[in-house]
Amino acid sequence: MKHSVTLKQYIFTIIFGLLIVSASAKKPKTTYYVGVWDGTAVQLNNPNVVGKKKFCVKSMTINGKKIKTNYKIGGIEFNPADYGFKEGDELLLQVVSLADCEATFHSKGFSIQRD
Repeated sequence: MKHSVTLKQYIFTIIFGLLIVSASAKKPKTTYYVGVWDGTAVQLNNPNVVGKKKFCVKSMTINGKKIKTNYKIGGIEFNPADYGFKEGDELLLQVVSLADCEATFHSKGFSIQRD
């Protein structure tokens, strides 16, 4: 007896598979740093995820302004003055990263903000 798959069964299988894949995907992690900017460049170590061709940091904002930089490198550096900030301004840096890694913040005067 020959068993053939109908179009409805094929579509159901594809949709079910996509639902399983999307449900198992890890949500990104958001970390906040607050501090008074001392006028020097802000620096983060952006580790490469082991076994993947991805880097940890996906995006960053500073006081709600998106940081435009290359996120596919091991070290991220940007100057808040390029976004209209002045030395002595209080800044909130939001770092969105992959769930299984975390960037290392290197700039002085900032501390991690806990919920």
